[in-house]
Amino acid sequence: MPWVLAGDFNEPLMEEDKFEGKAVSVNRSHLFKECLDKCNMIDIGFSGPRFTWTNRREFQTLIQERIDRVFVNPSWCVLYSEARVVHFTRCHSDHCPILLEMQLRTILGEIRPFRFQTSWLLEPSFPFVVTHARRDSPTLGDAVNRFTQAAIRWNGSHFGNIFTRKKNLLARINGIQQALSVKPSIFLVNLENELLKELD
Repeated sequence: MPWVLAGDFNEPLMEEDKFEGKAVSVNRSHLFKECLDKCNMIDIGFSGPRFTWTNRREFQTLIQERIDRVFVNPSWCVLYSEARVVHFTRCHSDHCPILLEMQLRTILGEIRPFRFQTSWLLEPSFPFVVTHARRDSPTLGDAVNRFTQAAIRWNGSHFGNIFTRKKNLLARINGIQQALSVKPSIFLVNLENELLKELD
């Protein structure tokens, strides 16, 4: 049957899957590979930062490993030939989130639904947005529509586009994490920590 194994295997498979710390155990690595071979499992690769776990320490004691993986068997590969694994930016955990996409997505100018942000309630000027939208609205539907448009404009001018700022920060952090997997440095570790604080 087609099947997939995914998760935190807590064990690097080879020396390239680890930066610093104790060396990869040859015996444990051999047993891991033997198990995968017996089950006829293969690693379909990934995109994104190489290492999926870090001890989040200062550069001198930093350890990074690729221990979160996705393995599939050949029957599964035939069913999902377009599948791919993506390592996302690590933000609030010592592991990075991993996505197994079974088929490629096509995004055709999707329209985002309106979402009320709880943080708006903390802003002193927000009640005026609500009051203004309700004034002179003959029906509840009109009031809701006016409020939605006014809230979107108010949010844009008051906060700026938080989603764009978040997207840009995540892209920078992702780039740093990829650079850290190639050539770690004190500068990159400190910059990553600064940007994670800004993201929070």
